[in-house]
Amino acid sequence: MKEEQRDLYSLIINQLVHDGYLGEATKISESTMIPCPIKGEASNKLFSLYQSTISGGGGLGLHSGTNRVNSNMDIDDDSTTIGSGGGKNFIEDIINMKECLDFDDPVQQQQLTSGSSGSSNDGTTVTATTSTITATEKIQQPNFITKFITTHKNACRCAKFSWDGKFVATGSSDTSIKLLDVNKMRNYNQTKNETTEDSAPSRPVIRTFYDHTMPINDLDFHPSAPILSSASKDGTIRFYDYKSSLKRSFKYIQDTHGIRSINFHPCGDLILAGTDHQMIRLYNVNTFQSFTARKINEHHHGPINQVRFSLDGSIFASCSKDNTIKIWDSNNFSLISTLNSPHGGKEPTTVQISRNQKYLLSCGRDSMIKLWEITSGRLIYSINTGVNQSGGQNKNRISATFNYTEDYIITNDEQPSVAVVYNSRTKEQVQKLTGHNNTVRYIAASPVENALMTCSLDHRGRFWTDDTLSLSSNPTNIVNKLLDIDI
Repeated sequence: MKEEQRDLYSLIINQLVHDGYLGEATKISESTMIPCPIKGEASNKLFSLYQSTISGGGGLGLHSGTNRVNSNMDIDDDSTTIGSGGGKNFIEDIINMKECLDFDDPVQQQQLTSGSSGSSNDGTTVTATTSTITATEKIQQPNFITKFITTHKNACRCAKFSWDGKFVATGSSDTSIKLLDVNKMRNYNQTKNETTEDSAPSRPVIRTFYDHTMPINDLDFHPSAPILSSASKDGTIRFYDYKSSLKRSFKYIQDTHGIRSINFHPCGDLILAGTDHQMIRLYNVNTFQSFTARKINEHHHGPINQVRFSLDGSIFASCSKDNTIKIWDSNNFSLISTLNSPHGGKEPTTVQISRNQKYLLSCGRDSMIKLWEITSGRLIYSINTGVNQSGGQNKNRISATFNYTEDYIITNDEQPSVAVVYNSRTKEQVQKLTGHNNTVRYIAASPVENALMTCSLDHRGRFWTDDTLSLSSNPTNIVNKLLDIDI
């Protein structure tokens, strides 16, 4: 359901309760998963808007998800609304005009099957062919360099960039969460002494939150309000106002199981939660009402490793220790399809849906990165990272993510302390990211630029930027770069 539709149904539900039609309002609320207010709190706004409209007062002027969440979560509404697409700002809208990963495109299809002679990562022999140079092939290979290092007191377990790319948060086994300013990190000159970065004058670390009692498993930013959410083994999902000076959460959800993964819906009103239980939860962030799939046989049969919405929130993907990946319809929480044993009997660890919702990127403890066609379940290709194969115990958790343009996949290397960048169309290895001195556990990519955060068991989070492309805050520079315009 689109954000505008949710706004409309919310107004209808409030008006029905206000006018005494509680039964009808409850039915719509259950069908749409939009919370139903109690009698004393119901709004008369729909009728007021109708009166102003027929009297020439203008259109409906529906509230954005930002105002609803801010009002219910008691956050001061001093932040500007980010774009018209539920958290996608102007820069992200421009970037989304760039060519998507799409193997129905003959050029991209040829790139997948062409390249230099030899063997690909999965052992498939590829033959060199000559093709016309296209805009996609002109893409300059990135050169990621470390710009900043933040250090926790224990393993750095997870990271997440905000929707506008201005902030990134890291979570640790020491139960702390660090919020960092991306622009300050980008302009920071990392010294050789990697233990003093947090006290540097530029202060890239702008806030440290302490409220969990066990390690942090996942993080996510609200798409339009200044709210950071965290998931922990302690069974709580906590919400922080990162514009305030508070170091503790202002609200939290207590679950009966440890929370392994969370993800906000683009509208901002809902948050997915994967736990140590086999049933995925969908929480309303205003009322904390919980929803789950109605059909018992559709659920996973083991703990959930990760849950992730598509860009528009219409579908989401989940992966579990039961060795399956599932695709769900977000509108009615119904199962669309299941990939059984997609990683050869090993558990899949991360999933990500491409921007055009055609493809699913997954990785698993079998050391493989795989790209799937969502509608058919067909395997497009696989990349053998070599992780875990030397020891044979499959003990290391593998992470994989697209960069913001989906031109590259960043994942783990066979050397545990190294991350590696692959071309998403040709599967060619582009760069190895070295610097950590222990296993890389998680990799996060910015949604608006070639910037990464790698998290390691060496207690550190490393912030990387592409040295070949320096994006300023001026959207015109981004447009010119994407469209190859000389000025």
